[in-house]
Amino acid sequence: MSLAATLRRTGGSITLSIPKAVAQALAVDAGSVVELEVQGRTLSVTPARKTLADRLAASPKSPSQWQRDASLEDGPVGRELL
Repeated sequence: MSLAATLRRTGGSITLSIPKAVAQALAVDAGSVVELEVQGRTLSVTPARKTLADRLAASPKSPSQWQRDASLEDGPVGRELL
């Protein structure tokens, strides 16, 4: 996907607005943290990776709150031994 965007001055910074289609393709929204990488004259924007500590902090503390995969509740399909 290749789109054009216009840079704007906001205070002492320059702001790049990400078109909606690009934000959806990257699975980011307002408030998302992204990583910027510059190589030569190329700017890469990628969603920031969460650390294990971040993931654990956001996970439910009790097994009773875990989301269960509905496919685990399926019965046998063929001639499986249970």
